[in-house]
Amino acid sequence: MKIFRTNLLKIIVLLLFTTCNPEKGDVKNPKNFELYISLSFDQTASVSPNGKLIAYYHQEFEFPMNENYLTGLYIMNIDGSNQRLLLEGNHFSPDWSPDGKWIVFTSKGTLQIINLEGDNLRTFQGVNDVPLYHPDWSPDGSSIIFSSPFVDGGGFFICDPSFQNVKQLFDHYELSGSDPNWSIDGKKMLYCKNISNSDDLFVIDTAGISDIRLTNSNKTDREPVWSPDGSKICWSSSVEIYVMDADGENPYRLDYGKDPCWTPDGKHVIYSFANEDYSRGVLYKINISTKEKTQLTF
Repeated sequence: MKIFRTNLLKIIVLLLFTTCNPEKGDVKNPKNFELYISLSFDQTASVSPNGKLIAYYHQEFEFPMNENYLTGLYIMNIDGSNQRLLLEGNHFSPDWSPDGKWIVFTSKGTLQIINLEGDNLRTFQGVNDVPLYHPDWSPDGSSIIFSSPFVDGGGFFICDPSFQNVKQLFDHYELSGSDPNWSIDGKKMLYCKNISNSDDLFVIDTAGISDIRLTNSNKTDREPVWSPDGSKICWSSSVEIYVMDADGENPYRLDYGKDPCWTPDGKHVIYSFANEDYSRGVLYKINISTKEKTQLTF
């Protein structure tokens, strides 16, 4: 009986020790940060042309929902202060008009445009009955490019800011891809395409004559964006933020994360990653030269 009690005590002590000291297997993998997010997620940020504001999508997971921070499209100062709700609901991928007065975004597979006061909203009635995603305003403000990937009737489209004069640049069979981003001169676009079960980045001219592959790896390369001067490209590669020259040369890693966008000075990138305890997806600002980063949302 004495031996039994001694062994039982050892078992209890061992259980207490292992409970209070998690094994290495419990350490969260930053590449899987989206799997751990349980409270909220700030994502698809876009910086205004004057560099003073950030538009982004905030998604609340808590129940009951935080009434002071509802799911919706938000605007805040570039330093993360003065957050204000522009439009409640699931509104993704905002992009600013070049004059900084309007924001185009995706909502339930449709495109919408809203002004900064939130009192003027217009909705695109659609094309070919397909869902529309990832709008990007042209540098001269004359058109918006968007995609409807991987569905019959889809492809890449452009329209004017009044959602008129819709034109299909490439249908789904000509060019199966997503995440379009205009070049500075408006003559080319960055996009991602799946080749042999791998997403890679390409740049194509709007006439479809030259289609150049920029990445070639077994990683998932998505969300490419040209720097303001067109000399560099930032993108998400298997949940890591990378920067490279516009011709695909000299890639280097910045941090874990997704949904990158540039500041107008070309010195920083805004992107989404987890907070310290991985309970929330938040926005960070990182210097592309020094890799010094600042957390903007909490």
